[in-house]
Amino acid sequence: MMNKIIILFSAFALLQSCQTNNPKVYLIPTLHQLHKVNPQYGYGQLREIVAQLTPDLIAVEIRAEDIMQDSLYLKKNYPYEMWMMKQWFPSIETVGFDWLGSDLEGKAIPENYWKEISAIKKYEKELTEDPFYLDKKSKCNHFNADRIPILKTKSLPEILKSNDGELTEKFYSCLAESLRGSVHQRIADFYERRNLELEKKLKSLIENNRNKKILILTGDDHYHFLKDKIPHQVWLQ
Repeated sequence: MMNKIIILFSAFALLQSCQTNNPKVYLIPTLHQLHKVNPQYGYGQLREIVAQLTPDLIAVEIRAEDIMQDSLYLKKNYPYEMWMMKQWFPSIETVGFDWLGSDLEGKAIPENYWKEISAIKKYEKELTEDPFYLDKKSKCNHFNADRIPILKTKSLPEILKSNDGELTEKFYSCLAESLRGSVHQRIADFYERRNLELEKKLKSLIENNRNKKILILTGDDHYHFLKDKIPHQVWLQ
């Protein structure tokens, strides 16, 4: 009898240990430039949401290599709400998890990177100069057009409850299909690779920060790829 009690107690203790070792993870989509025009989900509302969640750790869409760079550098390369988190919440640890390409890993972003060096920007420019595939891709644009009124006017809870996620998934599925088999397929391949890299980095981040309340901020497009793949999430209502 005593052995059974000891076994049951040990199992309960192990279960409690596993539960307490699990982090609490919040994943929130941000709108980048559209925060400026959305009266229900502007930068102020985002800042209030972060403050109310009282995270121990904020993960932002900035590369780990860049997170300690100065504001001038970050402003040139990242959305405002991402690099401002360190300034809004200086007492909370802020870490980066973005990925912009294997060519940049471990390196600073060059001064002329986005206009003259970035592979994905070159790929996107070449697509705009190819009338045949640009026309094929244009048949996907209505999905994004339907998202704009949602992202410009809705609060965060309303966005999460809307069909924004469905429209996002349909756009990227349509884009991949329209470019499949062409040289432009590398655009869709890059988008997919970036999402996978973000997922990998975030899972590693969560695993290395047990017993913490973690807030992850990611662009709305990435959110809909990541939301069902990130463990230990606490879902916002």
